[in-house]
Amino acid sequence: MFLLLSCSKNKTLFERLDPSASGIDFINQIEETDVLNVLVYEYFYNGGGVAAADFDNDGLIDLYFSANMGSDKVFKNLGELKFEDKTSGSGIAFNGEWKTGVTVVDINSDGLKDIYVSVSGNEGHPDLRKNKLYINKGEFVFEEKAAEYGLDQDGFTTQSAFFDYDKDGDLDVYIMNHNVKDFKRFDVEAIHFMRDQYAGDRLLRNDDGFFVDVSKEAGIKGNPIGFGLGIHTADLNEDGWTDLYISNDYLEGDYLYINNGDGTFTDNIAEMVDHTSYFSMGNDIADVNNDALPDIFTADMLPEDNKRQKLLFGPDNYEAYLSMLRNGFHPEVMRNMLHVNEGNGKFSEVGQLAGISNTDWSWSPLLADFDNDGLKDMFITNGYFRDYTNNDFVKFYAEQRSEGKDNVLEIINKMPSTRTPNYIFKNMDGLQFENRQKEWGFENKGIGNGAIYADLDNDGDLEIITNNLNEPVGIFENHSNELEGGKSYLKINLNDKPTDRLNTKVILTSNGQKQYREFTPNHGFQSSYDGPVHFGLGSSGAEKIEIIYPDGTYQVITDPEVNTTIEVSKRASGDINIEFLQPYFEEITMPDIVHEQMPINDFSRQILLPWMYSYQGPGMAVGDINGDGLEDFYLGGGKGSPGQLMKALPNGSFVKTNETLLKQWELCTDVDAVFFDADSDGDLDLYVVGGGYEYLPNDLLLQNRLYINDGKGNFTKNDTAFPPHIYSDACVEVFDADGDGDEDLFVGGFVLPGSYPSYNPSRFYLNNGGVFEYQEISGFEQAGLIKDAIATDYNGDGKMDLILAGEWTDLQVFKNVGGSFERDEAAIINDTGIYQSLLAADFDGDGDDDFIVGNLGLNSQLCASPAEPLELYTADFDGNGRKDPILSCYLQGKAYPFYSRDEMLDQLFPLRKAYNSYELYSEATTADILKNFPEVTPEIQKATTLETVYFKNEGGRFVRQSLPVQIQAAPVYALLSADIDQDGDLDLIAGGNNTKTRVRLGNISANHGQVFLNDGKGNFTYVPQCRSGLNLIGDVRGLEIVNNNLIVGRNTLPVLFYSLGR
Repeated sequence: MFLLLSCSKNKTLFERLDPSASGIDFINQIEETDVLNVLVYEYFYNGGGVAAADFDNDGLIDLYFSANMGSDKVFKNLGELKFEDKTSGSGIAFNGEWKTGVTVVDINSDGLKDIYVSVSGNEGHPDLRKNKLYINKGEFVFEEKAAEYGLDQDGFTTQSAFFDYDKDGDLDVYIMNHNVKDFKRFDVEAIHFMRDQYAGDRLLRNDDGFFVDVSKEAGIKGNPIGFGLGIHTADLNEDGWTDLYISNDYLEGDYLYINNGDGTFTDNIAEMVDHTSYFSMGNDIADVNNDALPDIFTADMLPEDNKRQKLLFGPDNYEAYLSMLRNGFHPEVMRNMLHVNEGNGKFSEVGQLAGISNTDWSWSPLLADFDNDGLKDMFITNGYFRDYTNNDFVKFYAEQRSEGKDNVLEIINKMPSTRTPNYIFKNMDGLQFENRQKEWGFENKGIGNGAIYADLDNDGDLEIITNNLNEPVGIFENHSNELEGGKSYLKINLNDKPTDRLNTKVILTSNGQKQYREFTPNHGFQSSYDGPVHFGLGSSGAEKIEIIYPDGTYQVITDPEVNTTIEVSKRASGDINIEFLQPYFEEITMPDIVHEQMPINDFSRQILLPWMYSYQGPGMAVGDINGDGLEDFYLGGGKGSPGQLMKALPNGSFVKTNETLLKQWELCTDVDAVFFDADSDGDLDLYVVGGGYEYLPNDLLLQNRLYINDGKGNFTKNDTAFPPHIYSDACVEVFDADGDGDEDLFVGGFVLPGSYPSYNPSRFYLNNGGVFEYQEISGFEQAGLIKDAIATDYNGDGKMDLILAGEWTDLQVFKNVGGSFERDEAAIINDTGIYQSLLAADFDGDGDDDFIVGNLGLNSQLCASPAEPLELYTADFDGNGRKDPILSCYLQGKAYPFYSRDEMLDQLFPLRKAYNSYELYSEATTADILKNFPEVTPEIQKATTLETVYFKNEGGRFVRQSLPVQIQAAPVYALLSADIDQDGDLDLIAGGNNTKTRVRLGNISANHGQVFLNDGKGNFTYVPQCRSGLNLIGDVRGLEIVNNNLIVGRNTLPVLFYSLGR
């Protein structure tokens, strides 16, 4: 028994079968020649696909593999993971075609699964590019009939997908193509509307058994820059019509085609997805968080380790990125992306938060429950035969070409080759995944391309099959039944004609959780699966299965038996019960009130900035300026556009006032504002904080401004109440510090323009009869890059104290001592962060203020912990009189500079001699870089956490508590408390995002306005977007309640208005 237990303990979840054991000896072997290689055909190393289906209807899943330069093969499943090669005599032929994707489809509805093989390569030989349709005649005999069906398409096809897009009872097909030419110079406007005969995608409608091209009239793009690599069909907006997601390599964005239900499609990628993968490869669509909504995953090629990141990819070029956006392309970033469906027509991208964004040169992502615990895990094939983008090779190749050298094979052999392991991740909670390569048996390195899953031995867990390049295929047996004891499964076999099977939705309820699957063959990259729908159940049983067919027929099966396969035929039973909950918020249509500012690129001023600092506004303030009982608001202006003072009208609308006055200061950047009674005359005056990065440090446009109210809402600028204050600031907090009945001011100093991370001093002004006197407070001027301040009596002594938060700072607590302030070292929260916002409210109902602290979040390439902090090293490294910030981040236990070699060397010329190759730089740690400047002692700043957190106030000391993981999806710049569900407890609204980051960081924009309900004890629950009703797209910088409505200030976008519904 001991020996058996020991063996089980050491066994991994998956075990790769030897070809001699499985009987599958297929190898997708390619051979480079002078005329056919990666320099001629860029997709030369993309590999082949795999299809899994029961081709002979014996209840066992068989396998088909496509080959690029040889014969495809089909294998019969004999049971017990033994297979027999049935290619000989099957009718599957090879005549020099370059085969790519494989799709299983019962094209003629005879109950036998047919095979559609996509073909590419062979430029100049369209006769060798005709896709193949193998009609299944039974007993592993196939007959090629593509021409009879009109499916002998001769484009450069990657993969095809069959679905009944028009609901006319037969299967149509989308054929996803790619170009083989290098498109670098083209007319952007014209090329979007071009149709390329061979490279453009096509939609073919089935007209009585013959397929007709309807691409143009259906709204399908067919331009030559859509390098399609991934295709999936699914009902993405839950309207009952099957939509399409197409992953495109390179500049052209992915396509998210919404089926309009009238035979046409609309590409809604920009409306539904914030950004996409740049080199978007395979994709998969499944419900990762068990909310019964389909989520989207796309694979890209960002490595996990520093060396390959620095070797394979070049510098950020922000101007090129801006040019791409100006030319109508959608934002793209090079990394895997997980787009979580919000149920309101929008997706939030959280791949980095989920921990699945960096998996190197990735191909076939598969979302399936591999350990039968009820959550869908992630498998990704990985590898590229040669490091085609190795920067040292790119440089070498350019030199060879400039010298006229054309020995192609010799040049190719200089291209490095790195084998990498496939990735597999366990889904931990629906939004966070854990790498299980070692524990689950995927440490071996190779080159995997197409892949699919299937229960090959009918034991209830899913095997994984990979089509590898120049090595045997991978058959990975799943040992979940042995190692994950007590976990159940359920498989559902849909036994109907193809149009009643494809895109049927299956919802399984188990232990109150809903699992959702939409049956579609296409998964991952160039691969397909046609077999039972699989669900893992963990230790629970199954309460019911709901099936929704494409024609709307609803079928329910109650109390199904588990650990079995249920055979299902279409039968109406019951009515769909859709529960509709009224959203908490409902958008109000208002005339546009827009925050605007001149565009500027801060990176051109200071190359190594982590993100831009010129886009901090708009600052906002709320108050009744004319005593009419209605709340008015001020929206701060951006450079080139004045602030706007909006007076409320009885009908709920707003009108601008004081426009002439405010226009005088239209070149300022207003980052914060507050209404308060500065002169104690009983009305609200306006104080506006000036900030921004686009100015000189002593620019008069940086000055803060005080506008005095005449009591009727008419303002004049006061130049004498404050001493000169010409600093770039970030925030203002008004409170009575000395208890004399009037309001004093704290102003948070922020970044010194052009000299990040140098900062301006924070300052405190005491109100002395309407004249504000600067008070020197120890610790204020050295407080750092302060982003927010909150006045609160945290220790219950009756005096208002101050809490400060900022970038690269800890949470600083200043205790009020007789109207002055002292740092309370015992109350200081030593976790340093990239803090952006503060909120004080009594969330646990104990009578004192607790705090929410907005931070950068966990959905970026940056990471931080006390043991491995995010670090910033600053000095004048190159001796030019200007500070150089070097951002450093830990990867796999070592600290490395965040920047590429070219970015670093462009800023710090002395490094060029030390790192004259990308290889040398790829191995350099931050410590290695600093050794090149022995005479320089840099200033070091650290961030030990990037989490937005909740601090519970317990008698003047703060206890850290985690918030729901969704709040970590983006930087939190705006916080607001309100009783949203009217249960008497204060709830939380959080807004933020940052779309002005380095290109490599990309937009961090997954917060679309988040609502968290409080149970009265300080425990928060995330409210799904479709329930909250909020849809706050863009960089939110202000959240305010005005006349019982929510107003949202966004940088360079219109203000949003929401009513609080019930």
